[in-house]
Amino acid sequence: MANVNWSDKEEVLQFFNDDSDDEAEFEGFEIGDIQLGNRNTLAQVPMGDFVPDNDQDLPTDLEEGWSWDDAAPMHAPFIGEEKLNINMDDFQPLTFLKLFVNDDFINLLVEQTNLYAERRVEAENVSQFSRLKQWRPVNMAEMKVFLSLVICMRRNDVHDYWATEDVQDTPFFREQMSRDRFLLILSNFHITDNELQVPRGQVGFDPLYKVRMFVNQVLDAFSDVYSPDKDLSFDEATCAWKGRLRFRVYNPAKPTKFGIKLYQVCEAKSGYCIGFDIYTGSTPCIQYADAIGVDEDYIMTTRTVMGLLTRCGLLDRGHHVYMDNYYTSPELFEELRLHNTYTCGTLWKNGRGVPEAIKRNIKLKPTQVIFRRKESTEMLAVKYHDKRDVNMLTTIHEANMSVLNKRDRATNEYVVNPTCIVEYISQMGGEDLSDQISQYDTCLRKTTKWYKKLFFHLFNLCVVNAYLLYRKFNDDEKKLDSHGFKMALATALINEAPDVPKPNTSKGRKHTGDKAARRTERHFPDHIAAKPGAKRAKPCRDCYACNPKKTNRQGFKRKQTTFWCPDCKKPLCVPDCFRAYHSLQNYRGVLLPGAGNEDSSDTDSD
Repeated sequence: MANVNWSDKEEVLQFFNDDSDDEAEFEGFEIGDIQLGNRNTLAQVPMGDFVPDNDQDLPTDLEEGWSWDDAAPMHAPFIGEEKLNINMDDFQPLTFLKLFVNDDFINLLVEQTNLYAERRVEAENVSQFSRLKQWRPVNMAEMKVFLSLVICMRRNDVHDYWATEDVQDTPFFREQMSRDRFLLILSNFHITDNELQVPRGQVGFDPLYKVRMFVNQVLDAFSDVYSPDKDLSFDEATCAWKGRLRFRVYNPAKPTKFGIKLYQVCEAKSGYCIGFDIYTGSTPCIQYADAIGVDEDYIMTTRTVMGLLTRCGLLDRGHHVYMDNYYTSPELFEELRLHNTYTCGTLWKNGRGVPEAIKRNIKLKPTQVIFRRKESTEMLAVKYHDKRDVNMLTTIHEANMSVLNKRDRATNEYVVNPTCIVEYISQMGGEDLSDQISQYDTCLRKTTKWYKKLFFHLFNLCVVNAYLLYRKFNDDEKKLDSHGFKMALATALINEAPDVPKPNTSKGRKHTGDKAARRTERHFPDHIAAKPGAKRAKPCRDCYACNPKKTNRQGFKRKQTTFWCPDCKKPLCVPDCFRAYHSLQNYRGVLLPGAGNEDSSDTDSD
């Protein structure tokens, strides 16, 4: 490696511009060989200048075609185009969402939800006190309001949105739909007819039957609506789920450790999800790999990647795909290259087909690198040491190092990394970006049914994709952020449902005025008038004020009086009960403390 003081910018530039032809004096390269990278890269230099002295070709590698000899890989041109494939009348948030979740699908939700609820109501085991007895059929407008509330929700506990405490009062939700109605729709929410499901163990059983219709619709829409740019990223995502489920997975390396695993392919720079496949113990997209002749003896990850890229129509278009070491293997990269698709990813050094030079435990110094090129498949395997060894495999890049426009804090020298690592870091974040945006205002709901959790996860993914398209193709100077986009979606859905009856938000009994008439007008006691033919001239009646209510009279002695208020038509003891009744709102609480009649606010309407 050339003896260059990388902390001296003038010496670095002199090293790059030295045009000497004497190899004894110059170990670098001519100015024409320098390829300027992005704005964070000063230049690219040959990887051979960073190889340790004890590195040598091994016979086993030479037999398999791996050697030091490097040649620029030949790539088919990218024939795709980043564009929206749908003609749109406007570019409002709801218009983008309807590209994935249209009115026809919402109508399907209405039909299946009503069908499922009707069957539950007719069941004999439903308690007479169940909320389900209050079920009435939901219509399309009400389902749109339901979905708008789901979009707005961020807390885990649904009941919090209808709380009346000052610290968490959100009147918007109870103004649009009552809590019981929302929970009733959520409880009966359904996508497919349960009676048409093939039982487990029989031919044709589908573990994703309850969400299959939505999965197929979303998968078709994601790839049909938008054509992505050249660079893609392939990774897995997780729909959180800790309940019992046959295909629940555990991944300790993920923030969400328990859940349903999804393989996703996303556009690298935006995070737009082009396609996904849900792991259920096997991967359904493998059938697409079999359709294009992928060898059945290949490992499962190879067939999964090939199948999903085939399902999304991304092969034979010149795409560059970045992935992590869970998927990276020489057999996958070779298979993708045959379909004009080029790849780069981190590598498990002990994997099948990896050159022995990469597997060997050679202690490298910082910035030192070992590389091998396989000419027949144009694969480049790299081992680079920074703080630890990093192994890469690529069919995209040449064997170059990038000098970055930043300095090491310890040595103050320019940072030098393999170009494939620089590009991998730049392009691999597509799926992570999609996850990041979806977590800002997630509409995932707590539920005891896995298929509802998966539906809301995919619905949230539709909202994220709609937002990303809105950011790309809306020409407004001031565009909405993620939160504003979701609020605009909720508002638009509610505006499409003006006929949905609003719930009664008043609390308690209707207020009849500032004070009841019994406490404001003039009242005078009088003897209770005897009925014609009565034996007593001054009959007695139970005092209205100092007797407990009939449901609470056990253990209390009944009190009677011969006086009443002629205007109020209430028998009252004179003077205490008469005075309390016409001056106090909670008169029973004063006359009968501890008798269970303290709350007499209802007497204002008497």
